[in-house]
Amino acid sequence: MKLEVRLACGLLMALTVFACGPSEEQEQVDRDEIQATLETYLPLLGEVYATGDLSLLEGLAAEKEIARVHKRIEDLSFQGRRLVPTFRGLTVEDSNVWNYSNCYVTTLEIWDLEIRATGADQVLSTQLEQPNRVKYQLKRDDGRWRVLFRTIQ
Repeated sequence: MKLEVRLACGLLMALTVFACGPSEEQEQVDRDEIQATLETYLPLLGEVYATGDLSLLEGLAAEKEIARVHKRIEDLSFQGRRLVPTFRGLTVEDSNVWNYSNCYVTTLEIWDLEIRATGADQVLSTQLEQPNRVKYQLKRDDGRWRVLFRTIQ
């Protein structure tokens, strides 16, 4: 009977530790890593839109996300426009990490946007300090966060 009680207590302790989830310290580390990832990713994303050089996102974004960006650039080009965004700032409003390697993030981003005619430097419109609320899905891969999906709300 004592063995059963010990096993039950051990199981209860294990469940209690597991139910508590990641420590506050680990949550802060995750938030810091996610913010650093996005602060690296976003200026490069702007450069990709301006230049069309998708290789800048390799290792930072999943292939599906790179394909989505490529499609957006093609759609703009078909309309005779080219987006030249400049990243200005980021606030992480919410992040939810689960199973250590998956994360949803909501950000408020500030961008300066210029729309130019394709193949020319003619500026069609400018919008400074445009705020965008953006939702991300990220995945930790080999100890680094990668963008799986990004959508402007």
